[in-house]
Amino acid sequence: MSTADDARTLVRLLWRGGAEPDAPRRGPRQRVSVDEVVTTAVSLADGRGLGAVSMRALAAELGVGPMTLYTYVPTRDVLVALMVDQVAGDSPMPGPATTVRESLIGVARTLRAEYLAHPWLLDANPWRQVLGPHRLDRYERQLELLESLDIPDLDRDHILSLLAAFVTGNAREALAADTAAADSGMTDAQWWEVVAPELDAVIPEGRFPLAGRVGTAAGERHQAPGAPDEAFDFGLARLLDGLGSFIGS
Repeated sequence: MSTADDARTLVRLLWRGGAEPDAPRRGPRQRVSVDEVVTTAVSLADGRGLGAVSMRALAAELGVGPMTLYTYVPTRDVLVALMVDQVAGDSPMPGPATTVRESLIGVARTLRAEYLAHPWLLDANPWRQVLGPHRLDRYERQLELLESLDIPDLDRDHILSLLAAFVTGNAREALAADTAAADSGMTDAQWWEVVAPELDAVIPEGRFPLAGRVGTAAGERHQAPGAPDEAFDFGLARLLDGLGSFIGS
């Protein structure tokens, strides 16, 4: 946050603890609510990316003057924090499964689906986001899944942070694959048909024996440079294997 006052305002807006910001003493009465501002901003980001969410663009979507928005949210940073919290409220965490491992799989899949539905979340600064009611409720639900474990509380937090970091990285790769296909106008298979013979012409035979062998196997299987969905399943399983001493089998 840019100022202490903005930070205090963020908390009040996240929790809607009091009345909505006072209407201007002069001029027309405010016609929208904070909820409408945030919902419209989320829709704008979903359609055009976080970079498209400016106060001017948002004001145009709402049919108000740009300066009017500052009577609702003081800065764009505050607005983005409100957007992140709202999206978290729309993606509730799954309830406990038979085992802790299965419960964490459900959490990971929910988080990944959220990123794929709202790619702009990857561009929002993740630091200091656990402030609002929806983000805190999410954290509470996740911790409940680990409550039966006989481990230190800090380890519970570390497990959730590790899981979130893995999901974020895989989601970023999956979205990059989608963007590449959309920007080039070619599927991965079509792109490789063009690129493969060019590489054969410029790379000396035997120059990269291991990369050639493994890359060929992966390319034949996926018909693409990679397979984010398959990598997610494989990586999540190995991650949870590694946490076996904490969470059980």
